Amino acid sequence: MNVTIEEAGPCKKVLKFEISKETIESEFEKKTVEVCDTAELPGFRKGRAPRKLVEKRFGPHIKDEVKQSVVSDCYQKTLEEHKLNPVGNPKFGEIALEMGKPLTFDVTLEVWPSFEVSQYKGLPLKKKSAEVTEDDMRKALTDIASRKAQLTVVKDGNVQRGDQIICDCIIEVDGNVVLEDEDIEVLVTNGVEVAHTTIPDFVTKLEGTRSCETRNIDVKLSQHFANEEYRGKEAKLKLVVKEIKRLLPPEMNEDFAKTLSFHSLDDLKSHMQKRVETDKKRWVEDDLKNQILDILLDQTKVELPQDFLSYHTDQRVYKHQLDLLNRGVPLEEIQKQTEMIKSASAESVMRELKASLIMNYIAEKEKILVTENEVEQRIASIARAYNTDTMRARKQLERQGNLSYLRSDMREGKVMNLLIKEAKIAE
Repeated sequence: MNVTIEEAGPCKKVLKFEISKETIESEFEKKTVEVCDTAELPGFRKGRAPRKLVEKRFGPHIKDEVKQSVVSDCYQKTLEEHKLNPVGNPKFGEIALEMGKPLTFDVTLEVWPSFEVSQYKGLPLKKKSAEVTEDDMRKALTDIASRKAQLTVVKDGNVQRGDQIICDCIIEVDGNVVLEDEDIEVLVTNGVEVAHTTIPDFVTKLEGTRSCETRNIDVKLSQHFANEEYRGKEAKLKLVVKEIKRLLPPEMNEDFAKTLSFHSLDDLKSHMQKRVETDKKRWVEDDLKNQILDILLDQTKVELPQDFLSYHTDQRVYKHQLDLLNRGVPLEEIQKQTEMIKSASAESVMRELKASLIMNYIAEKEKILVTENEVEQRIASIARAYNTDTMRARKQLERQGNLSYLRSDMREGKVMNLLIKEAKIAE
């Protein structure tokens, strides 16, 4: 076997193979003998058919077996000898086997990058204060009140973003009324649909309107408009606002605290104080971790396999688009955002992948491992959180293919704990 390895870009290599005709003939002989020993042909006992008859009957099958066997063996040996660590699936060029000639073929593959992390112990970090401020408590209490907000009629006020309005709708094309509808409910948000037509800047058009006022909006009727004759035409949309409803939070008092099963307002505030303290400590810890990643990413040059990166970016974009669709965002608006979503996803995936590679490098360097006992304890913790048994939780993780991700996450957690312990932290 003769192999040459060519660089084809960041983390991409092309392996060019030439396998001698002697190797092919030897493997063909071996496979032919195996088939002769097991072949059953009419008029002959098993394994007794003449070789020429077997070759005539099973020749194409034997050649395919030879090709698969030789290609697989040579590829695996090359990976081991040259210490290549592939990522993703290799791409094999055309493989044409002709007896009496050497077999040549190419394989294009991406590999994990080689790099060094110059320093990861004693990193300089700044620890933010975990003290709970009055603003923190005010925001926490406002948030909990907002979750109990009720839709209330605004008797004397103007339309604001997020309001729910009851209105009559009239659509005119060239001065002719083509649609009338009464008492329709519309949420005041951008990208809302009225009469199957999306209005991108709806908030700007409606904000400040009072009850019984009329707003005229220029629109282009969509291809889903009820009357097919007017689809795609320029039109005037008249909205007569009849009622404004707004989510208003309850007053923060003793009665409100009791609706949340607390004895008093002070009891609610005490509970929220503890929650905010816990959240803020977690926020401080997360900030330290982000500082560590920023330093390591900044000082470590890592080239990433581009095909692998593109695949995961596309997956991230697809998932984000699906989330937007499920939330009711119009398809046209999602398409407008696609490039922005793709750019943000590519940056996010790149950061996550680089960070994971660096953490894995440190784990190898420091010989940090995750034991099966530790994995079982984590699975038991997950099972308790979801009120199920450990065996069911494990099977669910295995079925979703997430067990390896769990181990990797636990290992990275151990690495991060080491880096924080070794860091030079200024309060």
